[in-house]
Amino acid sequence: MIRICTLIIFIITIAISVDSKAQMSLDQQRYFDSLNTILKGPGPDSLKARAYYAMVIYWVPRDTSKAKQCIEDGRRLSKGSTFLNGVAYANEGYLYYGTDIDRSEAAFRKADSLLSTFNNQDAYQIRANVAINYAVIQQRRDDDRAYIDIMLNKAIPLASKAGDSGILAFQYVGVGLAFMNLEQYDKAEIYLNDAIRIYKAIHASAHRLVAAYNRAGENYICLKKYDEAKRTVDEVKPLLAPYPESELYAGHYMVEGLYYHHEKKYTDAIRCFDRGIAAAKGPNKVYAIQELQFYKVKSLLAAKIYAPAKEILLELMKDEDVMALNSSRLEIYEGLAESYAGLGDMKPAYEWLKQSRHLSDSLHESDVANDINALEIKYQRAESQKQIIALKGKTEQAALAARNSRLYSWLFALVSLFLLIVATFALLYYRSNRKLLKQKELNHQQQLTEIEQQQRLKFGQAVLQGEEQERHRLARDLHDGLGGMLAAVKLNLSGQLSGAADQRTELGKIISQVDSSVTELRRIAHNMMPVNLLKFGLETALRDLCESMMTDQLHIDFQAYGIGHISEEKQIHIYRIVQEMLSNAIRHADASNIILQCSQDGHMFLITLEDDGKGFDTAMNTKGIGLSNMKNRVGFLNGVIDITSVINGGTTINIELNVG
Repeated sequence: MIRICTLIIFIITIAISVDSKAQMSLDQQRYFDSLNTILKGPGPDSLKARAYYAMVIYWVPRDTSKAKQCIEDGRRLSKGSTFLNGVAYANEGYLYYGTDIDRSEAAFRKADSLLSTFNNQDAYQIRANVAINYAVIQQRRDDDRAYIDIMLNKAIPLASKAGDSGILAFQYVGVGLAFMNLEQYDKAEIYLNDAIRIYKAIHASAHRLVAAYNRAGENYICLKKYDEAKRTVDEVKPLLAPYPESELYAGHYMVEGLYYHHEKKYTDAIRCFDRGIAAAKGPNKVYAIQELQFYKVKSLLAAKIYAPAKEILLELMKDEDVMALNSSRLEIYEGLAESYAGLGDMKPAYEWLKQSRHLSDSLHESDVANDINALEIKYQRAESQKQIIALKGKTEQAALAARNSRLYSWLFALVSLFLLIVATFALLYYRSNRKLLKQKELNHQQQLTEIEQQQRLKFGQAVLQGEEQERHRLARDLHDGLGGMLAAVKLNLSGQLSGAADQRTELGKIISQVDSSVTELRRIAHNMMPVNLLKFGLETALRDLCESMMTDQLHIDFQAYGIGHISEEKQIHIYRIVQEMLSNAIRHADASNIILQCSQDGHMFLITLEDDGKGFDTAMNTKGIGLSNMKNRVGFLNGVIDITSVINGGTTINIELNVG
């Protein structure tokens, strides 16, 4: 597979518009006109500054000098605002993204530093975009693992804080592409499909949806799911039809060409790749064309059209960025070998084949150094042999002496070598035995530790199961036993209301108290074993729990994504964990806003809670009974918990649970 850079999808989400949420739409002229309207009309300088910054993405592919002027005009209107200065650096990073990668990276770092002091949705959103582009720069430096690390551990959490599903979906596309580069296409399929699902749910712009479809189609080709790839091509066509000048046609034609290549319709495939090359434009034009040219070469070679393939490969060799990637260089060498061989020019074909094999070997721990040493030894032996022959020609006596001398030397060398080998083997045998004994001891200690951990886990499981069974029994006894008795008492007392007026008044008070007792009894029974959880499932129970805890002074935002089938026992544990998290936030943090997110990805169940409460010192307040019970339940589900809290700055809790 051709190595993909995320830049080629739909370059840079840093187009920060007036409301910080819009991206450059497919109708670019309308986007430009709307910003001009803001600049020409009345309004505060800060609004116009944001409009200038938003125009950068329009001008970069057309006139970089005007894009630079927009940044300067925006800074002039920012009037020393730290926030707007951070936005300026974010757009400056975009300006130099395709021409000066070091300057672009420095600008993105400066933007993140300035905006990190702001804890609002707008700042989180812009920082998420900056993190995406910073991650792509690492990918352009051939470091996919750094790209994935930044996306998963910085960009996606920032997007979650911003509450922007569109940015989150974009990041899913980026992570999917990184997995495609690592040839983990099954993982890429999950992230790309999630991105498309989110885009459809929020009715995202056609620009975003088409870009995600294009990469999903390419991934389907890699997975050999050709019917699905063709389906993505068919779904993209009506989305792009109203925008004939869109640069996204490049990706669309690429997927369609790959499909035709698989169908061995090489002429159709080449035509599609040519259309994609013609459609490529914008800051990512060079990268998009290079990728399409690689695919075109494959179809040309498959169709035995060797001359154009050779010319394209020789042209690609002139690009330093292409030749900086080992995988691209190897593909060019192999393609040139096949092209020259197809043209009947075997000498250069052999040379390119040799270079490709040499590069392939170097990528898999080459033995070139050993080969050079072997040649040097052979040369030295040959020189020694020449000297021996020259000495033989002088005198027979000298030859005999030399022969005897060599014999003694060889004999001494062989004996010495034999003794050295024996000593080496003895030393290695001794060290091996010592290592083996140490390893056995370590394995024994590890087994003892694992047995102890298993015993603790079983004990914890038994305690938790016994606790839930006892809750269930107490809830049933309270509701059916004591609840029924209180109801009977109420009936008996109601029957006595026919007496004197004073007696009826007194009995009315007693009945009211009995009603309050029954209500409290039902509340306690419900908390011990929520009925909604058993009847309607985890998501409904959690939503009801959040609604029941909301007041005029407290708002809880509950978000659920992809919660599927989970056993009843594990649902109860998850419910208890969330119940304890919310109770702590309400009772101890004095929070007025709480965000609770629950999502499921296969066997992993993720819980994130953020509040704007007073926070606490995590080193001093982690031994409470409630928090201890919550950690026990997390451990029961083989999960991990991470608590981050800042005094007067709120608390964030992230939990990962294994529900497989």
